[in-house]
Amino acid sequence: MKRTAITPLIAGTLMALLSTGAAGQDVAPDTTAVDSARLAQLAVQAELSREVDALSRSSLGSGQFTWTHVGQFVLERAGREQKQVFWNNPKASATPHLWQVVNGPSDAVFYLDPEQGRAATIDLETLQGNFIPANIAAKAGFTGNQTQFLSKKSAIWTQGESTDSTTVYRVTIDSGSMRLTLRSEKDADQAKAVYEWMRLQPLESVDLPHAARKFPIQSLECTDDKGTAFTFTVTNWTALEKPLEVDASELSIKDPERDLRTIAKEWAAEKKANSDKE
Repeated sequence: MKRTAITPLIAGTLMALLSTGAAGQDVAPDTTAVDSARLAQLAVQAELSREVDALSRSSLGSGQFTWTHVGQFVLERAGREQKQVFWNNPKASATPHLWQVVNGPSDAVFYLDPEQGRAATIDLETLQGNFIPANIAAKAGFTGNQTQFLSKKSAIWTQGESTDSTTVYRVTIDSGSMRLTLRSEKDADQAKAVYEWMRLQPLESVDLPHAARKFPIQSLECTDDKGTAFTFTVTNWTALEKPLEVDASELSIKDPERDLRTIAKEWAAEKKANSDKE
């Protein structure tokens, strides 16, 4: 991943940090008259702060990310309703997952690269964001669940009523039941997208009927001994007239685990490696 180059100013700070074992601290202005030397010192500190912030950021690799479709979902869980948008590219399975809670407390878009196991929040306007530490991502459910498709021979789900547009399946579980509604029109791309969205949610894993591989889920309701555990509905699925495209190298992501001490150690190791090559 591309990172900001080390300037002479920051190099001096890193050397001092490594030699003293203490991170630099901002110096608060005192109540005495601020002379020219003091102003110069504050200017250096401001520049240093900007450079440290830049060093704590990195891109998300190289290449172009493209999402060609978007789905809209309504999820109800624990008495709360979430409206979500999920971007998808059915023809490029390695494309990172991108979704947003539309009625959430912020406009942040969630990003998850399953291959790298890295989660982040991103502002699509500024292309800046923050990595989510692995332990926090796991606790928040960003690592998803183990929802899977059952084999074609499985008879766990019972097919119920059907209309021209939907088919209902039901299953009884330990403490309740599930009611699954599939669309009657086959669309493997949408079916896979809904499945991928499900696996990103902080929900219990669901063993889906084999038919859900080809026929998209329209809704799912899960009940337990306390009532409705969760329910979700797919309200829209459409191909974007203009695909969402993002240059991975332009995404500036702040890593909370890359403090000044970590940066100093990485810089020293790289400096030593280059010196050994010479």
